[in-house]
Amino acid sequence: MSQERLTRQELSWLLAQEARGAARALREGVAQLTQPPIAGPKIEIQAAPAVETNLDALDEAIARLGELQMGPKGAAPRRGRIDLAALVCEVMPNARIAMDTGSGTEVFGEEQELRRMIHLLVSQTNSTPADSGSARPDVEIRRDGEWLKISVELGPDSSATAELERRWLSRMATRHGGRLELEGGTETLFLPADRATEEMAELRRELEQAQQLGEAYARELAAVFAEATKQPSDPAAAPPPAAPGGERLELVISMSSALVRLTRAWLEGARADIAEAQQQLGGESEIGERLTRRISGAQELFAELERVAQSPLAEAAREVDLVAVLGEIVAQAEARAARHGVRLTLAAPPTAIRLVAPDTFGLAARSLIDHAIAATARDGEVRLKLAGTPHGWTFSVEDGGPLIPPASRHDVLRRRADPTAFGRPEGFSLLVAEVTAPLLGASLSVGESASGRSELVLSAE
Repeated sequence: MSQERLTRQELSWLLAQEARGAARALREGVAQLTQPPIAGPKIEIQAAPAVETNLDALDEAIARLGELQMGPKGAAPRRGRIDLAALVCEVMPNARIAMDTGSGTEVFGEEQELRRMIHLLVSQTNSTPADSGSARPDVEIRRDGEWLKISVELGPDSSATAELERRWLSRMATRHGGRLELEGGTETLFLPADRATEEMAELRRELEQAQQLGEAYARELAAVFAEATKQPSDPAAAPPPAAPGGERLELVISMSSALVRLTRAWLEGARADIAEAQQQLGGESEIGERLTRRISGAQELFAELERVAQSPLAEAAREVDLVAVLGEIVAQAEARAARHGVRLTLAAPPTAIRLVAPDTFGLAARSLIDHAIAATARDGEVRLKLAGTPHGWTFSVEDGGPLIPPASRHDVLRRRADPTAFGRPEGFSLLVAEVTAPLLGASLSVGESASGRSELVLSAE
C-alpha cells in the first residue's frame, strides 16, 4: 500500500467521479433548455449549436479515464467481512484505539480500499508521518445502530492536499454506502455495519435457549427413567397408591402445563403490543380500553392455568386450620374481585382443624371463588361459608349468577353441557374443582341456597 497522501491513480479516480457528476448536471441542464417553451408571447429564438455530441464525447472520455485509473487487472481483491478494529491495528500499530467491546466492528467491503481509507483518515490527525514511530494518533471506533463510526481528532492542515483527501474519502464512503462528516476538529467516517454479527448473536441466544430446554428435557427423562427402573419388590421404592380421581387431575395439570408454555410468550408479546397501541391512540381511546379489557381477561385465564399447572399431583393430608387456609385464598382473590366490582364476604368459625391436603383444598376453593366472581354482575356479592361437621367440613359459595336447572347440574359440573347455555360463565374453574374434590374425599354439588341464589357446595364427611 502506498504511504503517500493520494496517488495518481486515486486522484484520477476522484477527478473522474467529479467530472462525471458535472457532466450529468450539464446534460440535465441542456435537456431542460431544449424543452418546448411555455405558451405565451411568441419570441423568436435563434438555433443554438448542438451540444449533445460534445456531451457524448465528454462521457466517453470520462469512462476511458475511469478505466485507466482502475489499472491493469490482476489478482481479485479480497472482498467480504472486514474487521475494522483489526485493520486499524495493522495500518497504525502505534495508534491508541477506543472501542466498545462486544458491539461488533465488522463491515462488508474490499480490504484494500478500506485499508487505504483508514490510512488517509488517520494520517490527517497530525503533521507527523503516519509510518513514523513517534505517531500516536487517537482513533475511536463505535457502533451506532446500523452504522460503524471511526472518529479521529484532526491535526494542523500541513498537507497541501488535505482538502483533496477529504473529498476522496467522502467519495469512497459514498461508494461503500456510508458518509464522511466533519464537525469541529473531529472527522468521522460512517460505514454500514455488517449485520452478520447481529445474526450470530441471535443464533447464540437461540442456541442457549435450546441448550437450556434440552437440559430440562434431559432432567425430566432421567427422573422418569429412574422411576421406571425402581424394583417393585422394594417396599420403599414402590409408588404410593393413586388416590381416587387422581388420574383426572393429573390429566388436567398436564394440559394446563402445556397451555402455559404455549401462551406465555404470546401473552407477553400481546401485552407489549397493546401498551404501545395505547400510547399511540391515547389514554382515552375506546379501542385501547377494549384491548385492555381483553388482555385483562386473557391474563386471568393464564393465571388460572398457571395455578393449576403448579399444583401437586400427590399431596399428603395433614392437620391444618381450614379457616386460616381459606383466609389466605380469599385475600389472594380480592384483587380479581375488585377488578370485576364484586364483594367477597366470608362466614367461618374461629378455627376448624381438619385432616386435609391444604394445597389441594386451596386449589378447589380458589376455583369455586373464581367461578362465582365471573358469574356475579358488577356491584354484586359473593358469599363464602365454611362450616365444620362432626367428621368433616362443608364449604359453600353463593353467587349472583342464574340458576342451573336440576336436570342439567351434573352435566355442567362434568363439562358435558355448555355452562354458557344456562347463563353461567365460560372457563374450566368448575372442572378443576370437580376433579379435585375426590382427592379431598369430598363431593361437589350445585344447587339453590335458602335465599334463592345459585350455590356451589364442596363437602367432606
